[in-house]
Amino acid sequence: MNISNQYRLTALTELAGVYPASLTVAEVARRRGIPRPFLARLLADQVRQGNLVSARGPRGGVCLARAPGEIELAALMPAESGPRYPSPAAAWLGQRLEEAQSGALRSLTLEHLVRIERQRGDGADYEI
Repeated sequence: MNISNQYRLTALTELAGVYPASLTVAEVARRRGIPRPFLARLLADQVRQGNLVSARGPRGGVCLARAPGEIELAALMPAESGPRYPSPAAAWLGQRLEEAQSGALRSLTLEHLVRIERQRGDGADYEI
């Protein structure tokens, strides 16, 4: 997963955790440690795609356009463009992997990610 997809999912998971409330881009960036200018571009794309709603002003910010359980991860993770496959066998395998990933993502929503974060965030992990 490329860095854009990582940041996009991280930010949208943060917004899903506070749904239906909104947060400013600066607040999401601070909470998740994402560079604010980069995050602003990623979230502006999500507004244009209809996944987020934005409001300006003192009470402005961004919020999910729909409930977290209605937003499939497949819609949030565009296919990554990469180098052409070097052989027909590699192209065949690459296509199968992309299909499997797409199928897995269609069955998952932002609500799943919020649930996982809450479960794993409840207890401290200590390594000795």
